[in-house]
Amino acid sequence: MTEAALILIILTLISVACLIRRSAPPPNELRRLNPGVAHHAEWMASEATVSRVGTDYLAAHAWMVTTLLRNTVTYLHEVPRYYSGSALCEQQRVVNIQLHRRGPRLVGIMRARHRVQARRFSDDGLTCYLIDHQTERRMTTYDYWSKRRLHTQDLDSGMYVYQMVFDRADGRWKIAELMQQLPIGLEQFPLATAPIQLTDELPSSAGRDL
Repeated sequence: MTEAALILIILTLISVACLIRRSAPPPNELRRLNPGVAHHAEWMASEATVSRVGTDYLAAHAWMVTTLLRNTVTYLHEVPRYYSGSALCEQQRVVNIQLHRRGPRLVGIMRARHRVQARRFSDDGLTCYLIDHQTERRMTTYDYWSKRRLHTQDLDSGMYVYQMVFDRADGRWKIAELMQQLPIGLEQFPLATAPIQLTDELPSSAGRDL
């Protein structure tokens, strides 16, 4: 290998590394909301980053709807592009069970209207929480082989909190974990101001007891 070729390879690697670093949300774009206020202070990213989180999250749902029924092997191959962490493991576990199950193979696909908002970014800008307010939810069951629709069930609206992580290698936000389903009635609050309290322990009273 000539010296010129070696220098070209090194410059190429440096350029790729710089592109990957630039694709990550810079920590200095974060701003502090409600500083000094207990249970309300949080880091917030720019509007562009918040929009990107929502776009990548919705892209994952759209991909799931179009791919899960079409080809399970393709789904397993592509799922790491949209999921990470425990959410990725759960997706792989469920699909592998379907692949090895004897008898009819059924596929359930949930469709809904999504209204999303990214909140509570980590101080390095690489992790956040996404609130998904889902309406017009509908679960449809198909026969995988014939693609025939077998049953459709309308579901109540719901609000869900997901942890999202930024993957530097892929340059996109991925669904890492379903954190919780928010209580019924919280959808009346604006997503940008609804309180999010993170705790490792459940309160002594919860749900309808509050």
